[in-house]
This record gives sequence, structure tokens and C-alpha cells, in this order.
Amino acid sequence: MPSQPFLRKLLFACLVTMAAHKPVSAGALEDGMAAYRAKEYPKAAELWQPLAEKGEAEAQFYLGTLYAEGQGVSHDDATAFKWFERAANQGNAMAQYNVGASYAAGTGVAKSYPDAAKWFRRAADQGVVFAQVNLGLLYAAGNGVPHDNVEALKWLNLAFKRLPAGAEAMDVARAMQDVAGKMTRDEIDEAKLRERQWQPKPEAK
Repeated sequence: MPSQPFLRKLLFACLVTMAAHKPVSAGALEDGMAAYRAKEYPKAAELWQPLAEKGEAEAQFYLGTLYAEGQGVSHDDATAFKWFERAANQGNAMAQYNVGASYAAGTGVAKSYPDAAKWFRRAADQGVVFAQVNLGLLYAAGNGVPHDNVEALKWLNLAFKRLPAGAEAMDVARAMQDVAGKMTRDEIDEAKLRERQWQPKPEAK
């Protein structure tokens, strides 16, 4: 069974790097990203805050990232979670991942594996690789979802094929071996079938 420290490592690795995602909208949202990349974090926060308060999901996600990192604003996990959740409820996949990560680690909100699994599933369905990894690990451990090695292997396989070569891919490969070692050939074949049948399901914006 994959260890919880491994789960936490993956959660942390993704949470603090998502602000590198390029916004699709122009104007203040993009200006804030330019400021972020230039490490002008207070300016980024100033640009994103009004947009976030008006309900712009990407701005809510980016502002949450600043609070999670303590960049340009005081580090505040509860406030970060608030903004991530608002963006997640609008279908922002990366925010959904971060809400799941927050619930899994108990960061800014009470720890809850069922809630973590719910949000990881929404992000995983949209194709977020780390959400797929962590959902697979939750199925393997029976945390927040029923123990299900077939679903675990499906999600881990999906993620592994899209991860770049490196330590994280090797960790996922080891987790896949651990899970597969407890499965019958028919179960492994069923996991592969589910993997082939999977299609991303973007949420309507």
C-alpha cells in the first residue's frame, strides 16, 4: 500500500507550481500573470483581487495560489482554500485539484479524505495528472473511497503515461507495481480496459 508520506509529497509538489499556468484571457488577468512571473507579487495580487471578487475563476485560482505561497500577501491557508473552492465550484480543474489537496492534507480546512476524493475525481475527470495520481492512491488505500485496486491501477496508469520522466514518474511506477501485485490477471485486464475507455470530461464554464 502506498505510504501517506508519498501522497503528501505529490500533493505539495503540485500545489505550489500551478500558477505557472498561462491564463487564456487578456487584460488584468494576463497583466497579473506577467507580474507574477517577474516576481512582482504584490502587483499580481492587486490585479487579481478585484477580478476574483467579481467571480473570475482563473483570478480566484491565482489569488489562492498567492495566499498558499505567501507571495505578495500574507501566507494564509484558509484564505487560499476559500479562493480555490470558489474557482473549483466554477469548474476550474487546477483549483479542484488544490481543493482536493487541501482536504487530503488538512491545509486551510479540516482533513477529509471523502472530500479530497470528490475533488480529485472532478479534476481527474478533466485530465489533471496529479489528481489522477492521488485519486489512484486513495483507491489503493481505501481512503475516502472504497478500496478498489482496479480503479487505482486505472488512474495510476493514466497519470503515468503523461508524467515526464523523473522521480515522480518512478514513484508512480512503484505504486503501480504494488497495486498490480495484489491483483489477478483479469483485474489487471479490466483496469487496462477502463484506462483505454477513459475520456476527459471538461466541465462547462
